[in-house]
Amino acid sequence: MVTSCVIFVSDGMFGIADDAEEPADTACWAVGLAAPMEYGAWVSTGIHTGRVEVGAEVVATAPPAQTTTWEEVVEISVRSIEGDLRIISAHDATPTDLPALNPQGPGWYRIRVHARGRATYADGTNEAPTEHYLITAWPQAPTAPVVLRTSDMIEETRLAHADDPSWEALTRPEQQPAQKPMTAERENLLRHLKRR
Repeated sequence: MVTSCVIFVSDGMFGIADDAEEPADTACWAVGLAAPMEYGAWVSTGIHTGRVEVGAEVVATAPPAQTTTWEEVVEISVRSIEGDLRIISAHDATPTDLPALNPQGPGWYRIRVHARGRATYADGTNEAPTEHYLITAWPQAPTAPVVLRTSDMIEETRLAHADDPSWEALTRPEQQPAQKPMTAERENLLRHLKRR
């Protein structure tokens, strides 16, 4: 089931993130519309600042690609490290009311990003949403980003970011973030759960 809401974007993007600081310097714009990072991802919007409509759905396995009703469609692999992967506003990192994209907790998920209307007010501002996105997520081991339906905007972004980190660099073991130290509260919780 798709759940939708309107979110505020700034700097021409919104995020897919855990409750952790985004490692923006690791962004890989190989597919132009969305950029996976060491963990989390950015989604590029057409407008610089304003509101867009975003829908989200979580499925068990990859659904058939919907490329006829969307102008742009890409797939990326996104790593969740905190277990609460959500769509956020890049303006203030506020999570939306959309469902978590990683119902199975931390790990790798495949994210399909659909977009329509990005060229309407490119680099402008817009208060009423004219851009629409659908984010579909399912658990899957990491695989290379792919473009399922391209556009001039996607190709321009790919060209402009040709020197960005590669997808392979993001999936190397030495690139994975270190585990957070276990707090006493978390240790107690884990001990309690093991007794059940």
